[in-house]
Amino acid sequence: MALGNIIGSGIFLASGMVISIAGAWAPLAYLFGGLIMMMEVAFLIEMSIIDPVPGAFKVHAQEVFGEWWGFVIGWMFWTSGILGMASEVTACAIFARLWLPEIPLWLFSLFFAFVITLINLNDLKGLSKFELVLAVTKVIALVFFVIAGMIATLGFPVGETVHNFTPFAEALQSPVQGIFGLLASMLLILFAYTGTGIIGIAATETERAAEVVPPATRIVTISIVFLYTLSAFFIVVLLPSSALDVNTSPFVTLFRLANIPYSGDVVNFILLTATLSALNSQVYSSSRMLFSLARNGQAPKITAYQNQKGVPVSAVWLSGSFLLFTALLSYVLPETIFIYTVSASGFLALVNWMSVSATHYFYRKKIQSIAPEKITYKAPFYPYLSWICFFMILLTVLSAALYPDQLPGLYAGGIILFIIGTAYFLLPKGEKR
Repeated sequence: MALGNIIGSGIFLASGMVISIAGAWAPLAYLFGGLIMMMEVAFLIEMSIIDPVPGAFKVHAQEVFGEWWGFVIGWMFWTSGILGMASEVTACAIFARLWLPEIPLWLFSLFFAFVITLINLNDLKGLSKFELVLAVTKVIALVFFVIAGMIATLGFPVGETVHNFTPFAEALQSPVQGIFGLLASMLLILFAYTGTGIIGIAATETERAAEVVPPATRIVTISIVFLYTLSAFFIVVLLPSSALDVNTSPFVTLFRLANIPYSGDVVNFILLTATLSALNSQVYSSSRMLFSLARNGQAPKITAYQNQKGVPVSAVWLSGSFLLFTALLSYVLPETIFIYTVSASGFLALVNWMSVSATHYFYRKKIQSIAPEKITYKAPFYPYLSWICFFMILLTVLSAALYPDQLPGLYAGGIILFIIGTAYFLLPKGEKR
């Protein structure tokens, strides 16, 4: 589920935007973002194993900072998930439209939203089996791409690709400009890693979580950082800058330039299934967070309903139905919806990550004083790592303005955060809620 939620349009489509901003510094940006993601995962695992409750980090944040922040962080995660789903379903539509350009983007978005919502009505075992097939497909695709890139850069022919290390030589000659590009791209980079919240949520439905979750997530996170960084490196080396198109996956462009028969279509199909996988996982994580909010009296009661399989069907339908709004956005903003939804979702997700970092510091301190035996897994370098991660993410949020196209999404994210924070005080309290 974690592989499915993390690996998606953030690498397969947004990597083109990242490289257009950061240039040859893009691989370093993915590596830097991956290190931040690994810190966040360590915090999530520790807190989820200590107290494996529905809603995970939302509940832990509420214990530390009070009900208001629990309400904000829960709805913010759900909203970020909805926006993330919007970007993923848009990416699915973009990939599908490569074969059927005459069909409008919004119609593809509508179709994929409906199909994935139906799939999420399965229980976790059925859902994870479906997710396993999709996740393995995209991991194999990334591994294949890395191997092909390695062969090409060593001078062996892979179609008609030619390696070129000039961008890296130029980056070394203008390091300051490169660092600004790296910082400007970090919101997109961390968006590519923001599916980690599902680890804390899924841990509550995992048997023997203390034994299973830490080694599994270690494999997942290291693999993702490795594949993302190398993929970005080989795209920079093999793809001519003149052929880079932010509206087309650089993976598809590369294989088409290689003139390998049908390779572009095959890769496009793999990317479509990969993005469907990320969309599927995000519907899962968003619906579970909505279910947790409802159980705490912070969302409509109907969304707390579960069927006999334990699936919160009302929360799934409500979360999935918001994807229909994406179809309207695809109609109104067909050329810019992806960057807008990515930046807004990324902003909210990063505020959530900062909350996780701060929560971890105070939560560990609290548990150490009242029940230290519950801490069976420890995130390393406490307490320093919690605050290092917090300020690294804050720097990322502040530097996002260096790329002006992200500003509408940032403004939207800020407005959404304000609305959620204000709504808590306007809604009825106690039993009336």
